[in-house]
Amino acid sequence: MILDRYVLRLWFAPFAAGLILVTGVLLFGRALKLLALITDSGAPWGLLAELMVFVLPYFILLTVPIAFFLSMQNLIAGLQQGSEIDVMRASGMSYARICRSVIGAAVILYAALFYTSMYVLPQGQLAFNNVLREIYSLKGSPEFTPQRFSREVEDISFYVDGKDEEGRYHGVLLEDGRPGGPVFYVAESAELISTSSGLRMHMHKGTRLEGEADNQRMLTFTNYDVDIPISQLGAVKYSRSSDHVIMMTPGQLWQKIQLDHAPEAIAEWQRRLILPTTILVLCAFALPLSLAPKRSGRTGSFLFGTGLLILLYNVQLVLHRQVSMGSVSGWAMWAGQIVFLVLGLLLWRRAEQGKLPMWLIQGGEAFYLMHQRFLHWVAHRLGKS
Repeated sequence: MILDRYVLRLWFAPFAAGLILVTGVLLFGRALKLLALITDSGAPWGLLAELMVFVLPYFILLTVPIAFFLSMQNLIAGLQQGSEIDVMRASGMSYARICRSVIGAAVILYAALFYTSMYVLPQGQLAFNNVLREIYSLKGSPEFTPQRFSREVEDISFYVDGKDEEGRYHGVLLEDGRPGGPVFYVAESAELISTSSGLRMHMHKGTRLEGEADNQRMLTFTNYDVDIPISQLGAVKYSRSSDHVIMMTPGQLWQKIQLDHAPEAIAEWQRRLILPTTILVLCAFALPLSLAPKRSGRTGSFLFGTGLLILLYNVQLVLHRQVSMGSVSGWAMWAGQIVFLVLGLLLWRRAEQGKLPMWLIQGGEAFYLMHQRFLHWVAHRLGKS
């Protein structure tokens, strides 16, 4: 128990500091993106603070595993550099026994992240979206989030692929469901213009579809305007959890999967289950990526760890996109996660047996030699000057 408390104390301080630092950087970056919106709309600054609170669950799901992994690497490398881990191993302790308290912390953090992912995250997404709607209503005209269907104006739905720096939307889909419709518009680009009577969507190079079955009519246009009267802008229309898969409760999301097997719903369900398991995957890799020759220091280990983080999160992102587009089954996301977990456990077992792959052992040594050569080169250049 004394050893467990000692190891946990060495791990916790870097974990807490890293978590605060990384989360703070992400929140600061998001705040800068939203600052212009708050300023332009004249919204109270308190709404910016609300947005930061509501986006926090998503950032926590990313930063907790990263902070845990790097702090565990720091712990193991520190024990090795101080020869403490050698003494523990000489007394018959396994690496799993030495890191028992930290592994227990990983399991507890996994449970907390699972609850956050399944319940807190969608609530935060819904609240974030509704605060944005309040801000856009103060701004005087609706704003459309890229790659997401939006119904800021009653009876009219919008979808845009993106928006450039000049404020022009690209890849526009508009459904006008007002009396006399529905009418569909597909355009390469469009601008939203304020007029004396309301708003005007000025579209370029597209197609207008009207009617159904044999009565369907199609018109190709170079430029086309759709006017939206002020009376239809009205008060803020808040989102509901059922409006989009990222805001659905677990029950709603599971029901949607059972009813229509929508790829985006399957991808979201798997994402919520997989994100918390990232901390267990990283826990398995922490030991084998941290053991290095003492003279090479910790830098080589941290470089290996950073490379793993980049690779792991990019694989998750690519597989999530493929599943959401229906290109592959939802189990593909689990396949990627399981491959990483099995590889991490195999490397941990090799570390317990003292048979780590040579590329891991020599990687830190190679970095140490490169670092020493660089220092010699700098000293030589300074000596000449």
